This record gives sequence, structure tokens and C-alpha cells, in this order.
Amino acid sequence: MTFFSLFPAAAVIALSVLPVVAQVPQLLNYQGRVRVSGADFTGAGQFKFALVNAAGSTSYWSNDRTSTNGSQPVAAVSLAVQGGLYQVLLGDATVPNMTTLLPDIFQNSDVYLRVWFSDGANGWQQMTPDQRIAAVGYALMAGDVKDGAVTSGKLAAGAVTTAKLAPGAVTSAALAPNAVLDNLTVSGQGTVPAGAALVSPTANAPALTAAGYVAAGSLSGSDLWAPIQGGTARDHASSVWTGTEMLIWGDGPEGWRYNPATNLWTAMSTIGQPPDREFPRAVWTGTEMIVWGGRIAGTYPNTGGRYNPATNSWTTISLVNAPPGRHSSTVVWTGTEMIIFGGFNVTARLADTHRYNPNTGSGGTWAPISAANPPAPRHLHTAVWTGSEMIVTGGNIPTGSLTDCFILNPAGAGTWTAVAPPPTARQSHSAVWTGDKMLVWSGAIFPQTVPVASGAIYTRSSNTWTVMSATGAPTARFQHGALWTGREMIVWGGTSSAGTSFTYEGTSGRYDPVNATWAAMTTFGAPAARELPNMEWTGTELIVWGGSNGSPLNVGGRFRAGQTFYIFQRP
Repeated sequence: MTFFSLFPAAAVIALSVLPVVAQVPQLLNYQGRVRVSGADFTGAGQFKFALVNAAGSTSYWSNDRTSTNGSQPVAAVSLAVQGGLYQVLLGDATVPNMTTLLPDIFQNSDVYLRVWFSDGANGWQQMTPDQRIAAVGYALMAGDVKDGAVTSGKLAAGAVTTAKLAPGAVTSAALAPNAVLDNLTVSGQGTVPAGAALVSPTANAPALTAAGYVAAGSLSGSDLWAPIQGGTARDHASSVWTGTEMLIWGDGPEGWRYNPATNLWTAMSTIGQPPDREFPRAVWTGTEMIVWGGRIAGTYPNTGGRYNPATNSWTTISLVNAPPGRHSSTVVWTGTEMIIFGGFNVTARLADTHRYNPNTGSGGTWAPISAANPPAPRHLHTAVWTGSEMIVTGGNIPTGSLTDCFILNPAGAGTWTAVAPPPTARQSHSAVWTGDKMLVWSGAIFPQTVPVASGAIYTRSSNTWTVMSATGAPTARFQHGALWTGREMIVWGGTSSAGTSFTYEGTSGRYDPVNATWAAMTTFGAPAARELPNMEWTGTELIVWGGSNGSPLNVGGRFRAGQTFYIFQRP
């Protein structure tokens, strides 16, 4: 019987000193010894090689890539054997029937070399045991350094220079916390020298004053208007802000979507939309625009629709228990419902209140709010939502303009409460909610239709009114636009007509309730003067579009206020 035996001599990786940019050789140098029937073999030996796991049940590689589950490869490698000794570079593709090695083989923790040998006369025999590849073999992974493997302790001083870093290679995420600050501190540059100045977006900067900085003045950037044009002209439409787009609907054959980020206009689908009308009322629910009511050629429909911009589709609003149609009503969105109060229907002013829930029933559900002691019938009034209540003030009745204020708590059957009246009667005015106060401004007194050159502030917690400062305020007007930015009330446009003479306004103002001050807005580059503009606040800028200067408009502008920066100097 003939016996083969294998005695491994060494298993090392053949490495040479190479430039940094060169690749590590993908070769495994193996030296072994083979004996036949107890005697060292000399001659041309036939070998097959595979790298397997410890159990020999998985093949990571073989000389001809045919080994599976630890099986014997098909093709053999011919090697010269002298006195039983042979040497082979595993992975040397220049050797017939030898394929390259890949460094990811050595990501496995248990790699063993399995060898088959034939002397050409006695057939093939698998050598035992398999030989484990030791740590040297894992140097093949030097061609693919793991993240975090190279630490600062492994780098020579000055080894990494800017010339050796690809553009953008070192990002903020790749820096240790405070790495830059610590480096500046060590080099003596980590502190602001005496006399240097820092800027803050707030006049009161506690962190800077606590650090010893002294207020040294302020710098103000310029206001900026940018023109916009698109959609089809209209002057009696409604709009909402979705968070990314301004949706405009009514007084035209289709609705429009305006995206200020791209400055692009897109027509809404008209499939399933309500019949066109002017003066519809609209709210944004967070996912849909709800439009309802308005006027169609002297009639007052009680229909509406819900538009979903994500699907560009309309849903019809149920007519079951829907209130009578109207225009010049007020609507608010509570977070779950749309609440409608007042308005004008044919010849009568209304005092009824209704709620619409879009998330119940087919097409949503309507229900009246039958709270006792509602406000007098009216239209051209204002309403704001505080988060839990609707505050209604002013408006028009047949004998003139109103000076009253009512609060609706819609919980349960609802509760109306008359509260302290404002100091001046008005209609066609504006009102915004700041989070704790209602700011009411301008408007007109009927029947003379004389603009009111004043404003008032209602504080809900104390149930008190105070007169708004008029210093620096815009000129009196009505049918203007107003909105709350989170810090200021912006007023723009309107008309200061008296009788049949119309004067359209293109001036504006910003009111800061904390400091009780007005700031003028630049007219340079501002849109043309108009009344009934559609206005929305994006979070950073004002969008003005549409309205009328005697004719419907499809132009407008985007306004960004110049920011004031406050200077603090280190003594």
C-alpha cells in the first residue's frame, strides 16, 4: 500500500515594501513537504488547494474556483518537488489553473488550507490535517483598511498633510467632539482676543454677556422683494400654505400650486373639483385643503371639496346636514374640525355656527353648534383660533359696523361667551393670533366706508383690550392681507377708498407686539398695489399673489425681511 503524508513547512504572506499608493500583493506563500511510502518525493507533483472553514464544510477559495463545501477542485497545479519540499504562491494567476485570492476571505476568523496530492501513479489523496492560516495571512486586508483601524497613535507626526487628503475627505462627522476647538486651544488660538467682536441674532444674548462681552451696536440687513408670476389672474380666490406649497383655488377654472423652492406653478386637477365660485373659504388640515361656500353669479352654494396635493385629487364634501351657503363668513381649523360662523346669504346676514369633520362618514360629517347666546348675525368680521377657542370680533350689520367680541368654546354642544368689546367698531379688518394675544388692525366703518387708522390688542388671559401703537404704522386701509410670522404681524395691500373713489395700497408694515413697534417694509421691488391679495407665510418669507387693482392679477412677490444682528465686543 502506498501512503502519502504532508508536512507543512511554513505559511506566510509574501510582502514587499511598496509605495503607499500601490496595492498589497494578493499572494499567500506556502511551503510544504510531501512523502510517498515513507520516502521524500522528488519530481513533478500534482496539487490541488482550497481554503475552507474549520469544519471543512465551507469553501472560501480553491485554485480553480470549483471547490464547494470543502470538495476537491477539478483542475490541478503542477509544482516541482525536490527532496519532498515544494513551494507555491497561492493566488498567483500566472501559474496554470491558479486563480487570484481576494482579501475578504480573511474577514472569516477560521481559514484553513486543504491540500490534495498526486504523484501521477497512485491517484489523488487529501492530505491531513488541514493547516490553519495564522495571523500573517490577514495582512492581505491591508488593501482594505477597516473604518477606525488607523488611529492618531498610528500616524507619525506630520504624516497626514492637506496634499494627502482628497477634497471633502474630512467631514464634520469624521472629527472627534471638540477636536477643532482643542487644537485651537493648544495652539493658543482657542479664545477670542480682546477687542474682537461677535454677532448675535438676538439683542439679549445671555451666553455672551455672561462671558463678559459688552453690547456694541447692531447691523441691519436690507429687506428684499422678488417678483413672482404664474397661474391665471383672479381677485376673489382663497389660499392655504401646506408647508411646501401655496395652494390657490376659486374665482377661476382651476386651482394652482406654487412651490417657492423651485419657483414653479402647477395646475391642480379639475377632476371632481367643486363648481367654480368666488369668495370661497379655505383651511389646511395638514393633508388636505378644504374649500366651502362662496358665491356663484348671485347664488350661494353650500357645496365644497377637499383637495389632496399628494394625490392631486379631489373628494366631494357631504351635503347631509350641510349649512346654508354663504360668503364673507369666517372659518377656522381646530386640528380635527372646520368651524364656520356667520356670513351673508342672498339678503340676510347669518349667525349660525357649524362644524365639519372630514374624517368621519362618507365625505365627512356636518353638525350644527347650537350654543346659546351667539353673536348677532354679521359678515365681514374676523375670527382666530387660539388652540381651544374661536374668537370673533367686529363685522357688518344693516345699521353699521360692530364693536363687540365673542368667544366660542366648541367642546360638547359649544359655549358662546361675550367678552370685553374692542375700543373701535370695524369691518373688513384683519386679525391674527400670536399665541396669547389677538392683534386687530385697521378696517372700515360702515356706512361711510371710512378706513380705521388704528389697531387693538386683545389679551385672552386678562380679558382686556389695549390700543396698538400707531407710531410708524401703515396708512389706514381695509380688504388688506395680514398674517403672523411667529414674531410679527405683517400687513400688506388693501384699499383706502372713500365712497366710489378707490386708492389701492402697495405699502406695508411689520408689527412687533413684544416691543410694541412698527417697522416699515421696503417698497423697492414690491408688487403692484392691490386689494384682496392672497398672502401666505412659508416660515422664512411672505408670499403675495393675486388680488385686484381694478382688474384681477396673476403677479405678486416674495418678501424676506432684512435680519438685524447685534454686536458684542470682548473688552
